[in-house]
Amino acid sequence: MSDETTIPPRRLDLPVVARREAGHQFVRLSLGAPPDWVSLPGQFVNILCESDPSAVTASEGRPVESEQGEWPQATGLEISRRWPVVRRPLSISRLARDKDRVWIEVLVRAVGAGSRFIQSRPVGSLVNLVGPLGNSFSAPPSDDDRLCILVGGGCGVAPIFGLADYLAARGRRALGFFGASHSGDMPVRLLRTPQPTGDRVEATDIVGEFADAGVPTVLATDDGSAGFRGTVTQALEAWMEKSWDRRPLAFFGCGPTPMLKALGDLARRYDVPCQVSLERFMGCGIGVCLSCATKRRDAANAKGWTLRLTCREGPVVDSNDMIWS
Repeated sequence: MSDETTIPPRRLDLPVVARREAGHQFVRLSLGAPPDWVSLPGQFVNILCESDPSAVTASEGRPVESEQGEWPQATGLEISRRWPVVRRPLSISRLARDKDRVWIEVLVRAVGAGSRFIQSRPVGSLVNLVGPLGNSFSAPPSDDDRLCILVGGGCGVAPIFGLADYLAARGRRALGFFGASHSGDMPVRLLRTPQPTGDRVEATDIVGEFADAGVPTVLATDDGSAGFRGTVTQALEAWMEKSWDRRPLAFFGCGPTPMLKALGDLARRYDVPCQVSLERFMGCGIGVCLSCATKRRDAANAKGWTLRLTCREGPVVDSNDMIWS
């Protein structure tokens, strides 16, 4: 949604410069980017899942030998239909710059052959990607001092980290809310062991990625094993009922669709502007495959809605424009 200028998307082979486990099924990869790389929070990259059998071996967890001889060659993956042909879209989680050196970070959760391959990339290997793609979050105008509420659920917290950095660099006030199913399923850098707080909403500096930006954070878990017992949007609702001083707010969110819908409903109830980053499968990332179409409100259409592509007119949208059904 931001109208700030970034670089045009391009295809690049970027080296993995750091790799770190980040909770159950999650891995953080830091990729060395060219010096002229510019991206904004909310944008994404589309990463190639290598089709070379020798590379697929790492993600399959077993040797994958191709048959010798003339084309076509078979590996056995074709029969089981697990070959990760389509690129995988991943949010740019954070952007770091030191003089002429630039790094982008992505958060990868292993859910299939493609994401397992990306996760398996060792330091020093190359990752082929296209980016930056999509639009980005927009900060409130410089003369608007409203508190920015940053809401992340599960793997969807990835672009929220970058947004926290971006707002902090511009001197904007923010409060983070992060939710997961349980304490062991948190892809965040915890500075100490989180404690359960039951129905009490408690902002702390426990999440390292938000603490780096000076953003206090409320934790929520479905089972109550860490922080507030309940969903992250229930934690936000409880905070608004008990702690909100009625000064203006702005919501920013990324996570599963039910979470985004609940956040949009809460924003509408309290008349708070709300930007959300949609989680959709985007095979091409450039508007060709049509796999990421969503229903958006459209007063000019007789039906009252139209289909729009998340990769071209997203992933960041105004929650009021969405038809969640």
